[in-house]
Amino acid sequence: MTAAPRRMRVLKTLGLALAAGSLVIAPALAVAQPAHAAPERTAWTVSGPSGSYTLDSDGTSSTAQFSYNLEPAGNTVTRTWSMMTTATQDGSVTVEYEWVGSHAWCDAVTLLNQVVESGSARTSTPIIDEGPNCSGMPPNGNFSYSDTVTFDVAAGDTYGFELGGSNRDLNNFLRGTLRIGVPELPDSQTITFPDIADTALDAGPIALNATASSGQPVSYASTTSDTCSVENGIVTLIAAGTCSIDATQEGIAFELDPAPAQMRSFAVLKIVTQIDADVTDEGAVGENFVGVATVTPAPTGERDVQFAAYADDQCETDPVFTSAGALSADGIAQSAEFVPESAGTYYWVATYEGDESTLPTATACGDLQSVVTAAETPTSPPGDDAPADPVSDATGELPRTGADGVGGIAALGGVLLASGLALLMTQRIVRRAASRR
Repeated sequence: MTAAPRRMRVLKTLGLALAAGSLVIAPALAVAQPAHAAPERTAWTVSGPSGSYTLDSDGTSSTAQFSYNLEPAGNTVTRTWSMMTTATQDGSVTVEYEWVGSHAWCDAVTLLNQVVESGSARTSTPIIDEGPNCSGMPPNGNFSYSDTVTFDVAAGDTYGFELGGSNRDLNNFLRGTLRIGVPELPDSQTITFPDIADTALDAGPIALNATASSGQPVSYASTTSDTCSVENGIVTLIAAGTCSIDATQEGIAFELDPAPAQMRSFAVLKIVTQIDADVTDEGAVGENFVGVATVTPAPTGERDVQFAAYADDQCETDPVFTSAGALSADGIAQSAEFVPESAGTYYWVATYEGDESTLPTATACGDLQSVVTAAETPTSPPGDDAPADPVSDATGELPRTGADGVGGIAALGGVLLASGLALLMTQRIVRRAASRR
């Protein structure tokens, strides 16, 4: 094989080097973005029909603004004005505008273009092109537009806005104001929003007191509408849970930036309830005993009070009686009837278990007592089954009494005593006869 000439080898090497270089440079070119020019206040100028406008502010110390007023405006003839400034550096410049006015009256037209002039080249991009419309449709009557626009410029370029309009009306005037500002330049502000203490559901409403460093009024909004709402700076509590409130200040176009929103959250606590109860305090076995309880504030919805009666004063054993009493609309509940089977003291407890808005509550064991006594033994009235006559019985004989027994015992004692004396006398006689012999 014949060796390649030296020149061909050099060209190939150079080609490979260029290809490799392009692989390195291409990504950098792909991600390159226009630099953002530093925000600055530049002087703006105005041009248009002679005597039809005023430059209210050139933008060097405050928002740039000009106003126009042309009457008569020439009916369907389009009249234009421009407001321009010069870029001091390369990059992208973002500005915000606000255009308000009235092009009386029928078939009104509004036109607004974004313009960049670089040397002899002029680029115009439509932003607003509205009308002609009539019958109350925009832009008839008063109109208002606002937005932000970004210009890609080089140092020395002239950029800005061209606006115009026309109408077909006997009034035949064109009036308006264009304001231009740099978003980064308006004054900033902050919001001070004090913490909100946890609050019981029945303790509202709550007055909010956030303030803006600018002195402008602060707006509020609830982000937890199921729990709380807010209107005119007053929070209304709706349900127990977490309430979150946003505080904002929207600022003033071109002059005051919106304040960073501040949020505060607090707990909406359940309502502390009270229960007042009473029971039948005393009675006899077999009688009816009942309990009555009042819950304050009266809960909403269908709720019960649980009643229980215990035989021990610690209420630790199983209750001898339980009952659920439904609460009425005014918060009153009554137990079923308790009929004790034995005497003693019974200790009652009335319990309200609470709901989504209220806390549970109960009476203490021993506060409510029922003292039960034994039932009285009934007596039978005289009748056919009356006791027999104590004077005589069916045999006609007098009834025996205790005195008869006592007399019999005394008689028997006398007989035994006489027998003993007789035996003693006999023994003495026998001994005397024997001694004489």
